Amino acid sequence: MNKGGVLLFVFLLLMATQADLATAKKNAKFNSTSGCGCHSGGANGVNPVLTGLPSSYTPATTYSLSIGMSGNPLSGGFNLEVSKGALSNPSGAAQVSSNGFQATHNTWTSTSWTVDWTAPASGSGTVQVNLAVLHGNNGQNTGGDLYGTSSTSVSEEINTNTPPTATNLNIAPSTPTTSDDLTFTYTYTDDDGDAESGTTVSWHRNGVAQPGHTSTILPATATAKGEAWHAVVTPSDGEDAGTSVASSSVLIINSAPTINSVAVSSETPDTNDDVTFTYQTDDVDGDTITSTETRWLLEGAVFASLDNMSTLPAVATRVGDTWTVEVRVSDGEDLSDWFASTEMVVGSSNQAPVVDSVVITPADATTLDDLTAAWTTTDADGDEIVDIEVMWMKDGVHQTDVDGVNPLPANRTSKGDEWTVFVRVFDGEAWSLATSSAQQMIGNAAPIVVSAVLTSPSFSANDPLSVNLTAEDPDGEGVQVVDVRWYLNDVEQSDGANSLVLDATSLQRGDAWHAVITVSDGSDETSAMTSPTTIVNAAPHVNISWPSEANALQNLVPIITVTDADGDAASLATTWYKNGFRDAGLANATSVPAEKLAPGQTWTLVVEASDGELTTSRQASTVLENLPPVADMTVVSSAIWFNETTVLSAEASSDLDGEVVEFTWSWDDGTATGATLELVLTKDTEVHLLVSDDLGAKAETTIQLTVSTGPSVQNLRVFNHENGKVDLTWEWNGEAVEFNIHRNGQLIATTDGQSYQDQPPMSGVNTYTVQPVNDERTFLNGADGISTTLQPIILEEPGPATGLGLGLGVLMLLGMLIPLFFASRKGGGA
Repeated sequence: MNKGGVLLFVFLLLMATQADLATAKKNAKFNSTSGCGCHSGGANGVNPVLTGLPSSYTPATTYSLSIGMSGNPLSGGFNLEVSKGALSNPSGAAQVSSNGFQATHNTWTSTSWTVDWTAPASGSGTVQVNLAVLHGNNGQNTGGDLYGTSSTSVSEEINTNTPPTATNLNIAPSTPTTSDDLTFTYTYTDDDGDAESGTTVSWHRNGVAQPGHTSTILPATATAKGEAWHAVVTPSDGEDAGTSVASSSVLIINSAPTINSVAVSSETPDTNDDVTFTYQTDDVDGDTITSTETRWLLEGAVFASLDNMSTLPAVATRVGDTWTVEVRVSDGEDLSDWFASTEMVVGSSNQAPVVDSVVITPADATTLDDLTAAWTTTDADGDEIVDIEVMWMKDGVHQTDVDGVNPLPANRTSKGDEWTVFVRVFDGEAWSLATSSAQQMIGNAAPIVVSAVLTSPSFSANDPLSVNLTAEDPDGEGVQVVDVRWYLNDVEQSDGANSLVLDATSLQRGDAWHAVITVSDGSDETSAMTSPTTIVNAAPHVNISWPSEANALQNLVPIITVTDADGDAASLATTWYKNGFRDAGLANATSVPAEKLAPGQTWTLVVEASDGELTTSRQASTVLENLPPVADMTVVSSAIWFNETTVLSAEASSDLDGEVVEFTWSWDDGTATGATLELVLTKDTEVHLLVSDDLGAKAETTIQLTVSTGPSVQNLRVFNHENGKVDLTWEWNGEAVEFNIHRNGQLIATTDGQSYQDQPPMSGVNTYTVQPVNDERTFLNGADGISTTLQPIILEEPGPATGLGLGLGVLMLLGMLIPLFFASRKGGGA
């Protein structure tokens, strides 16, 4: 710093020490919306600015308010109060009271703020909003500041509902009969956009309201010919009902009569038969039928000469003609539609043939048999049969998809079905009546053995013989094996009786075996025999067993067992693989020395055994277990003191087959990592340590730390000398330590005594901290602090000077200040 800078700094500091202490509320001022008279600048010297507040509020709506003031304040504060609703979400320099009615500043450095206001519920009425702002001059005291206030009333918005209206009234159909339902429609309109709710509809017959009909549909059963009906609708939005509106009336007119049926005396007349008809009518109005019209149609064309005749004479028909009769009636006002009878096809006088008998074969059919229909016929006229129809019925139901099929395929039948066949024949002019057979029930079909084969992985004494059996039942029933017999060289054996598996212990090289299997569906049985199988030479069997929990601390020694079912001697060879790579140094070895092992390795052993004819290769693998680490936690600090640093160490943790690579600490309110942990405790605390080794195995331990009160600096005193020096004295109730002396947060000296003298560089407030330190820790809770205020040294003001007097005065002032500056750099001593 240059000399001019030092002089200016000292001058400003001396001026600052003479300023009054600030007494304003720098961080909050509730309950002050009427202003703060303690500030000497006076009231109404500034105008509050409040934006975002509506002239009238919508209930439960949130508004964002901005608060400021006129002029250019250097610092400021405010107090906002609402009589109803709630304030929330203050900006960073503001705060809201716990009841939500007030907001104020939390620092004196801001001059504008924001806060949200949520309006009260509906019906709360007018809300009073009061605001006071403080226009500060940044002096941090009450001198020269201004304040201003405002008060605003915010009314509640009142919503006025407009009743809805109904227009475009209509009843359909416009010319209804007693057969028609009447449907009433209208257009609902609400200027407020409200949904329709509570609208009523009433129906009026001949001007009289009908209380039982209030829906928009009037059923046809409610009306009668000649009645006049209209509807009245009263629209509603759930709050208000609109004006009732009546539709135009509709008149119920006559309903034409209807014909329900027309029946002819014969649908298959011959050329000798007259045909008559009957009919049934209905009139929903109850009107009497006054006239009837008839017309006969030949091949779909009206035969006019027979109009209104009640009989079709036989002389007018020919063989093969197709006739219908149509009828319509009148009730004196309207005609019904034409109603047509079924078609009548005119036949001849020829005598139809006769089917004398029908039978189904075989008589004891199962689901494996096709069903064949056979029949005999006669024709009185001696006519030849030119066509035949065959119809099959199953359990009394016509099976249309097999009409004309003979024989009926077996795959269409199931056990328990009852089948009947109907047959009719045609002589070129007429069909006989259909004649049926007796019912034929489908019987049970024995199960079928599709295949029976002996199987084995090796067909040697190493593996059992198994029967691979496939059986099915034509009826879809379950098939069970009811008997199994095993034969050695064609002689039945007790071994394996009633089992589909013959144990390997029963087999010897050169034996010839076969089996006979019997299956049943519960009703019938079927037997089948396998082809014989000769037992061949058995390969040696190799088994490899690994030690449990194999690890890298001891030799890896598997148990290798070689057996030969035929009793042959076997040779042995081994190959070792580590993590998939062959270890040539372990050729034919039966173990791996510990020095080759490491946690997590995968070791694979391949063993080959040969009996001179066959060779067996067996492979097995194991992964070496990673032993978990051991978690060890020690307290390094000599004591655990309240609010002092306590050091814990996990460096004693170990891992037998690797190394500990990760340390994780956790306690009530924190976590940390690393081999050591430093904590500042204020209560008894349980600390948990979790360690991990290089392969991820973990271990943990816990320690309970009990906090006691440690030594501390006591009776710290300060004495100011007139020459600007400061004496500090204190007491210490612990073991010998040194003391760091801090002035205004800066370390200025270290002493092993219990007193110290300082020469502060400037007057005003100076804060000292005496902090004990030793080789183990720097005390936190054991430190103490104190503040003192130094009065400025009064310098005699020089008299007036001429010529060089001003310059000499400046040089003399600098001569006095420079030593003080260097003294502040160096500090004092005890």
